[in-house]
Amino acid sequence: MGGFCFPEDTSAVMVGHARRAAVTGVLVVLALVAVVGDASVGGARVAPASSSAVPVVAQRPVAQQAPAELGAVTAIAAGYGHSLALRSDGTVLAWGRNSEGQLGDGTLDASVTPVQVCAVGQVAPCTQFLTGVIAIAAGFTHSVALLRDRTVVAWGQNVTAQLGDGTFTDRSVPVRVCAVGEAAPCSQFLSGVRAIASGGADHNLALLGNGAVVAWGFNAFGQLGDGEYSGGSVPVRVCAVGETAPCDRFLTGATSIAVGEDHSVAVVGTGHAVAWGFNGAGQVGDGTNDDFRPIPVRVCAVVETAPCDRFLSGVSAVAAGTFHSMALLGSGSVVSWGYNVEGQVGDGTRDNHRLVPVRVCATGEVAPCDRFLYGVRHIAANGYHSMAQLSSGGVLAWGYNGRAELGDGTRVNRLTPVRVCAVGEVAPSGRFLYLIRAIAAGVAHNLALQPNYTVVAWGLNNHGQLGDGTTSDRLVPVQVLAPQGPGTVTR
Repeated sequence: MGGFCFPEDTSAVMVGHARRAAVTGVLVVLALVAVVGDASVGGARVAPASSSAVPVVAQRPVAQQAPAELGAVTAIAAGYGHSLALRSDGTVLAWGRNSEGQLGDGTLDASVTPVQVCAVGQVAPCTQFLTGVIAIAAGFTHSVALLRDRTVVAWGQNVTAQLGDGTFTDRSVPVRVCAVGEAAPCSQFLSGVRAIASGGADHNLALLGNGAVVAWGFNAFGQLGDGEYSGGSVPVRVCAVGETAPCDRFLTGATSIAVGEDHSVAVVGTGHAVAWGFNGAGQVGDGTNDDFRPIPVRVCAVVETAPCDRFLSGVSAVAAGTFHSMALLGSGSVVSWGYNVEGQVGDGTRDNHRLVPVRVCATGEVAPCDRFLYGVRHIAANGYHSMAQLSSGGVLAWGYNGRAELGDGTRVNRLTPVRVCAVGEVAPSGRFLYLIRAIAAGVAHNLALQPNYTVVAWGLNNHGQLGDGTTSDRLVPVQVLAPQGPGTVTR
């Protein structure tokens, strides 16, 4: 688990971190007693104040050779200190922090360049590797993959049951996620999954083919949506809006899911947004900042006040940061709500909380904005910043920038979107990322998939999560390197 303090936290947010830390501490003691690629398993976070605070970790040496770029990638994901890439052959690479086994290579050694994720049941040094993967997601210190047979595997930290295998034991290689209602050792496993979501969190969501949603992991703030505050060690069904525990009706018709640190968001029906979990900063979007919403509630429409009479509609996708949420509308515009002290809501202000959605301003605007962001294809959020991928392939970012997570060549917070610089640029930049295929937001670093299926990264790099062979933060994107050996990095 990680603590990750950014400046100017409000009392509501600090209370959330304190409560989370207390609950997590108890769980530790008890424990001691998704973007689709192609191709079954083969054979509160707070950024450290400075790199000096980073623990010393064992790292694999990078071979002295002309660096090759990581290619043939179809999907990317980012957690706190680690990153994932799905390759076109259905295998998965990982790099960065590994003290909880989140790289999935059977070790606890960090790696500043990619290593291959082992198959289920392997022991290091692995001879078989995970295959048949079609989607990936990264949590704070764990990883999740959706397989072609529509089952799910996970690996890394498991102190809050975020791996869903019926135990609280960390895993350095993938294990299968159990079915709802199972107990370890599980005989049935989660199946029929269409999409997965994790984010900078210790809980996960899975969207099933029938539109239902299940959740597993940390649940002290009701983020699993089952009306309870106790986390089970296997998935539970998310309740329908308006239910009370024990629920008789469950969420249906979901089309998009997202995970914040301690809250969850989904699109249901014909484009309505619902949310649940911790709400101390208004991230649930129902016009309040009541602490907890253990059952999904409808997100209010723009400019509404509680109790809301109109609700957000026309939503095609959602994303979630630590204490804020975003929605991509069918028109290509973006709205956001929740914690905003770092400008992550993107409305040109630093107003503490936005309890209902507001429109994200266009690049170059100053509040009160006259022009708003449009032409967006994909959104991403994590930590205290937000991102948007434009239909043109450009990338925008806004919010907290103390670890250079906005990629604009500075460490200056931005209250409205700025363009992410091209590889090798220095601020003020004249060239920017373009024709990008996908983006992924980590807690304080980000990834982008380039037109040639290589990956670039920028931001915090204290654990080698940028994959460029160093642990130096990067103010603009750098190329992620290829594995430094036959399939894995040389130890």
